[in-house]
Amino acid sequence: MEIVGQPLVDRRPRGLGPMIEDRIVGRSAWADRAWVLRFNHDLTLMRNTNEWCAEGVTSHVEDLQDVPVTLLGDMLLPLKEGRTLAINDVDKLSRGMRGIQREFRLQGIVSTLTVPVMCDDGLTACIGLDCTSQQRSWTESEVHACTQIAALIAVSRAAGAPRGRETEAEQSERTASVPIFVRSGRSARSVTMDSICAVHADDSGTLLHLEQGETLVDDRPLRWWHSVLSTPTFLRTHRSAIANLRKVERFQRRSRGQDTELILKGSDRPTPVARSQVPEIRRRLGI
Repeated sequence: MEIVGQPLVDRRPRGLGPMIEDRIVGRSAWADRAWVLRFNHDLTLMRNTNEWCAEGVTSHVEDLQDVPVTLLGDMLLPLKEGRTLAINDVDKLSRGMRGIQREFRLQGIVSTLTVPVMCDDGLTACIGLDCTSQQRSWTESEVHACTQIAALIAVSRAAGAPRGRETEAEQSERTASVPIFVRSGRSARSVTMDSICAVHADDSGTLLHLEQGETLVDDRPLRWWHSVLSTPTFLRTHRSAIANLRKVERFQRRSRGQDTELILKGSDRPTPVARSQVPEIRRRLGI
């Protein structure tokens, strides 16, 4: 992953405001599918709002309605940072992208290009191109063209009506209901985002500490969890830990030395705090 002549069939269930036709973009790039994904306000769910497919290419727009963004895995963090992702070979994706790799294979995708749409309040959508007939390397001109289109979409959204704002209580209620599947070996268990108190690195995987006092083992590294947990609630407090700041009971110094730690609800293991993160934690906790 790089951080960077037949009749056509057009499937467009709903729009994203004024934008360039999907079929024009897909046909110009010789792609088999062009699409738009929109995110909800707190970046917990995503929805396919526009899709164009060449004839004979299957449509999957109905499969991607209000899907948890955790499906994106390691793709999410660079997209939040406004970085374009060019995947020339789906088979070579990293371990942290196994979930989205399965989705790509289900859709028959061998190469894909994903470009973020960034507005004043951050990542709001993505546009992309898929190739299913043959693998390809995305050219600099194709990446540049899609980036310009994404910028035009961002401008059109900024010029239109602002997105409706939810109350903090409404955001919290919906975020709490978003499922995340903890994966260990061949088994997977669903937990809600709000039930997670802390995530700690453990060898090549992670340990999840839940509010009920339970600890679960997950096969994926801490950086995967860092990319999918929403930033307003969770914070990378240390290179080995992520904490849910809504679950903090105490912020204190360790029994030995000057380092600090967090005591979280339901966790019998203190969460370490790097010295560089102390000012941010104090700011976020209002202390």
